[in-house]
Amino acid sequence: MTAPLTVGALEQAARDMTGLCDFGPDTGWREGFVRLVAAVEAMGPNEQLRHMAAHNIVGQLATRLRFVEDDRLHPEIAAQDVGDPLIVIGLPRTGTTISYDLLCLDPAARAPREWEWYIPWPPPEAASFTTDPRIAQVKAMYDNWLKHAPQLLDIQRFDCTQPGECNHGMQYHFGSTNFAAELGVPDFARWLRGNPVTGQYVSHKRLLQNFQWKGPKGRWTLKSPQHLFDLPALLEAYPGAMLVWTHRDPALTFSSLSSMIAGFLAAFGGDKDKAAIGRDVVETWIAGMNRALAARRDPAIEGRIIDLAHKDVVADPMGAVQRIYDRFGLTFSDAHKAQIGRFLADNPAAKRMGKHRHSPEQYGIDIAEVRARMADYYDRFGDLLGHPAKGEAP
Repeated sequence: MTAPLTVGALEQAARDMTGLCDFGPDTGWREGFVRLVAAVEAMGPNEQLRHMAAHNIVGQLATRLRFVEDDRLHPEIAAQDVGDPLIVIGLPRTGTTISYDLLCLDPAARAPREWEWYIPWPPPEAASFTTDPRIAQVKAMYDNWLKHAPQLLDIQRFDCTQPGECNHGMQYHFGSTNFAAELGVPDFARWLRGNPVTGQYVSHKRLLQNFQWKGPKGRWTLKSPQHLFDLPALLEAYPGAMLVWTHRDPALTFSSLSSMIAGFLAAFGGDKDKAAIGRDVVETWIAGMNRALAARRDPAIEGRIIDLAHKDVVADPMGAVQRIYDRFGLTFSDAHKAQIGRFLADNPAAKRMGKHRHSPEQYGIDIAEVRARMADYYDRFGDLLGHPAKGEAP
């Protein structure tokens, strides 16, 4: 039987794994780590879930130890300029993935691959980027997930060579929404949605520096809905960042996200209470949206954002990219247009269309409540959402 998780035992396991002992100056990650460990144990986890949590946390701590050692041996890594990233920041299930995929097709773009986010150390190298053994490791992890929850294939792609989301990397700072999606941990989820994570983007930038040191170069192109939770810190780290906010009626997308999380929890042996999943999704993303809307009152933040409707991205993908590039003064090259044309002609996402079945009622989501609590958002962006007029049925 796996022993209950403790902070000290997990740290020692990471030291034993790496032969290293210096976690470096605390930039805020420790609070999330301590809260995550407590939140796992507060659930009274089964054997599978506790083992999974311990394995992941020790790996994340080991990565932090290795980064500190790299900083000691190679101070030039953290001295690198990462430029002005282009970042997709919309709510989950609002067209963020298709928008991100289209932007990443630019030959001038550099997006972190899913395998890089999941196993960021050692630093990737350009010469072996497409043959890196970590690709097979992450593929095996995905295959195991899908063995336990094959329905996930109808919800999203599972190809670790494709561009990945920043929230995967945020796990190394112990401030990621992934923890709630994969492990449940309601106590951690409540803490995360109520508090900005100190130093999150210090770790985030250090990961980008790690990826570009010996790896492929280009304009960083990134994506994560979690950026909505702290736009001020995001722009403090990347003052010239170009933010793409996609929009779709949240009341109708929250059930899609709940369904995806239910699939992940099934794969990891977590809680499968659909009403609890739906409640957590509603509370988490209303909190994130309200924080982002409040941040937009700052003209410096408002001036870094372009708003796009999901329906417009789907209807005219090429035109959506053109609008983004025009907004930020980027060149939409013929090579990029040709890549998009090929992608749209053979887009694997099209095979998933209509297969992902879900409804708000399945997850106890009250559409009227969501719309009432997000009234400011609907008032401002209603023309982008395609939501029913007042009094109309959804």
